[in-house]
Amino acid sequence: MINRRHFLLLAAVTLSACATDTPIAGPVPEIGFQHLPIIRLDVSDVQVRSTYQSPLKAPNAEHLFTTSPAQAMTNWAKARLRAAGKPGSGSGGTAVASFIIEDASVIETKLDKTKGVAGLFTYEPTERYDAKAAARLEIRGSESGTYAEVRVSASRSVEVRENATLAEREKAWFDMTEALMGDFNAQMGKEIDSYLARWIVTAGQN
Repeated sequence: MINRRHFLLLAAVTLSACATDTPIAGPVPEIGFQHLPIIRLDVSDVQVRSTYQSPLKAPNAEHLFTTSPAQAMTNWAKARLRAAGKPGSGSGGTAVASFIIEDASVIETKLDKTKGVAGLFTYEPTERYDAKAAARLEIRGSESGTYAEVRVSASRSVEVRENATLAEREKAWFDMTEALMGDFNAQMGKEIDSYLARWIVTAGQN
């Protein structure tokens, strides 16, 4: 017969055995956008840059991600935006598009856990991660002074349980970032169609 003291000790050993920092072997998954149609813009160049600087310390956690929101937005811009302007065709020969990342943060918040004996036998979320993806796409004509801009901001959150392995935690981060970029992509597509339509080059236009 196992007395209460031995039972609690056994439970503690079992809990610690469930938490491992060994990631799952195999290729690291990537968030890709190659399956999405290219947005061809009547500009001579598309520049991608960021004004967001990660502090690289708590409570920020984006620097721990295999694919951070900043990297995901950079990948999005490079996969979807193309310069398709030709000299002498409207403003395309002189206009430049700039995709500027403004916020790519992920904030970790510690969550309260149930106290007492009940907390020993309950796996609960102990961290919440709040991610943001904000960027603007602007088009400037150096000679004509033409200016157009759209701005998009998306956010997603995920909670991670205390018994999650490192691999499970990274999977939760990846799934959140993928969902975040799905929202970002949908919103940016709508904004471009609505407010930058005159700058979109359709098939056969060039």
